Amino acid sequence: MNTSNPTRKALPGLLLMLPLASALAQEQADTKDDGLAIEQITVTAQKRGENLQEVPLAVSVLTNKDLERGNIQTFQDIQYSVPNLTMATYSPFATTVNMRGVPSNPNGVFNSGTSPGLGIYVDGVVYGRATGFNQELSNIERVEVLRGPQGTLFGQNTNLGVVNITTRKPSDLLEGKLKLDLGNDDLRRVNGYVSGPLVENLLAASLTGFSVKRDGFQTNLADGSKLQDEDRYGGRAQFRLTPSDKLTIDISADRLKEDSTPPGNRLIAVSPYGLAAVAFYNAGATASDFTTSDKRDLYANSNRLFGKRDNWGLDATLSYLFDNGYQFKSITARKQYDSTAGTDLDGTSLDIYYSVEQENDDQFTQEFQLISPADKALRYVAGLFYLNNDSDNDQFFGTGTGIYGIPTGLSAPYPTSFNADAGNGVTLGGDVKTQSAAAFGNLTYDFTDRYSGFVGLRYSEVEKKMAFFQQGFATSLPGLYLNNYVDIPETHQKQNDNFVSWTTGLNASISGLTELPMHGYAKVSRGYKEGGYNFRPQSLEAIGGDASHPDMSFGKETVTSYEIGLKSDLLGRRMRLNLAAFYLDYEDIQTRVVDDSGVNRVVNGPAATSKGLEAELTFRATEGLSIKASGGYADATFDSFHNCASNSDCTGNQLPGASKWTATLGLSYTRTVLKDWDLLAGADYSYHSRMYQDARNLEATRLNASNRVDARLGLVSASGNLEVMLWAKNLFNQDDQAYLQDLATSDLSISTDLYTPPRTFGVSFTYSYY
Repeated sequence: MNTSNPTRKALPGLLLMLPLASALAQEQADTKDDGLAIEQITVTAQKRGENLQEVPLAVSVLTNKDLERGNIQTFQDIQYSVPNLTMATYSPFATTVNMRGVPSNPNGVFNSGTSPGLGIYVDGVVYGRATGFNQELSNIERVEVLRGPQGTLFGQNTNLGVVNITTRKPSDLLEGKLKLDLGNDDLRRVNGYVSGPLVENLLAASLTGFSVKRDGFQTNLADGSKLQDEDRYGGRAQFRLTPSDKLTIDISADRLKEDSTPPGNRLIAVSPYGLAAVAFYNAGATASDFTTSDKRDLYANSNRLFGKRDNWGLDATLSYLFDNGYQFKSITARKQYDSTAGTDLDGTSLDIYYSVEQENDDQFTQEFQLISPADKALRYVAGLFYLNNDSDNDQFFGTGTGIYGIPTGLSAPYPTSFNADAGNGVTLGGDVKTQSAAAFGNLTYDFTDRYSGFVGLRYSEVEKKMAFFQQGFATSLPGLYLNNYVDIPETHQKQNDNFVSWTTGLNASISGLTELPMHGYAKVSRGYKEGGYNFRPQSLEAIGGDASHPDMSFGKETVTSYEIGLKSDLLGRRMRLNLAAFYLDYEDIQTRVVDDSGVNRVVNGPAATSKGLEAELTFRATEGLSIKASGGYADATFDSFHNCASNSDCTGNQLPGASKWTATLGLSYTRTVLKDWDLLAGADYSYHSRMYQDARNLEATRLNASNRVDARLGLVSASGNLEVMLWAKNLFNQDDQAYLQDLATSDLSISTDLYTPPRTFGVSFTYSYY
């Protein structure tokens, strides 16, 4: 563990910003409130409504206006507006997330034995599986991105942070919106909602719906089909019952269905050794038969590529406000995620190697909260939480062409030929049942009108029961891929653990430097991520050498977070500047390693640290021009990490999957050009520095830095009812690699890659009624 003082090291970085604040303060004396003040934003990051600028943690907020004006329509789009946030999508509905340099899912999203390190909450309900992450942001009030461990109020699997999404609730105001997007690649997106009273002053309801269809970005030269398309639809029905001015009951039901095609991998090269080379030899083919010059042309077996999911949820929130100002809240929810994904893994049309992965997840949660009045010197939130999750997972990795009859050149008793028959493969499956219960509390006390202290505590108990089996794949030549994927008879295992998460710190209102008080905070937090099991193909080495008693488990990881921050409103609230510095100290971090037979699995690695800075700026330059910018730096590295892979030492290496530097810049301009119409124009730039995909930090699998520009130009009526907008994403058609597999890391001894979506553009028509 690193015992140096992170706060002392980070403090100079924040102090360097004080001259800027002081200089701006000199201008504020002559700055009058001219209607350009940035509005106050209320967030529920601490499970009660609070002013964003007074909350002692690093929070990025995207309001409903930000989402609509920025054309932010999916969960993945959030990363282009938030510092130190990186996402990667390899299937239509599974996104891996990295925050502050640390990956959320170290061994893929289709692994029921692991838990994500980032919490996704919608209206206070957790989305426990990664297959539920990719959501349309339809009729959303705001998105809060909380960075750093949030275990005290949100639970043990929030070491990276929390994305807290709040939907717009129905009211007695009759309103609605319909938006139609038409774009290249035959994009057709419809998004809308209607809300209003069913029984005035008693029952209101809203209905939100969406449909997205788009042709694929990739062309399969084997049959001319399109890959990486989109076809999904869904909606949400919400009801708000208000029997009295003290009691509110919110009921919500949501559904999402999808039948989209995942992307294929483009072949770059083939090693003369390994499974793929044998298949090429057997088919009389060479690598040049399947390599292409266009980054989005490739060869694949279309019937092996598919992605289907069917998600639904039902939740009810009861809130009662007592006469003394205390509030009681109950949140009850049921979520189910069913998904199936097929992938062609070899980058050719030879059907050498493919996979099918299926996950069915059933989740029930219950939370009770007691919230004290907000106008007291002593304020607190206390509660109880329960989760019951049952996750079934089936996977198949197989060969379609068959690899057999090829002489090995060896004499008996060694194998004289390969004998991997077509259709053979690794079949594995099982389920994980998780029960978790917790009690939590978070308390804030105002020492004076300028200084306050806070402390939070959460005690959690978790039980995991696992059943697993594997039917292995046998080949006759030792060392050939899949040779060590042995038969594992059905095994039953159980983990029991408990955690104590906590946070403590100070919050200060700093006067004198600027016209308006600044708010600074310093905090220390402790968080946990629960252990789990390796639900991926297992070799004999990976399970400890005994198939009858396989060791498939890994333990919890622990993080201690040190963070200081400064939040300021300047120039008569025309400018908002928020800064944070952090140091994360991980113990037993869950990470992916590769054994001598090429099998990857999750283990508890050594200690790791992530240290960095974050800055967010909003500026109302003129009545029509607004500027938003952010920057993030996260240096996340392993401490001593010997033997992270065969003959590899990962000590000091960067954690895989995350950029060290991120930056965003957004411009939004409004001007009246006609009597009843306003011009809207905007552009958004985002930057993510290079990253490694493997703990070994191999240059062969390094992804280069990415740059992206989105733009929009349109007209909106003076009443706000009508809007026509031209838009483009990835305006300059930047080709950025989303995935790169090299010969040194490939199971098949091939090299493949995948690129991010090309430029997309279109026009949107929006009609609003209110």
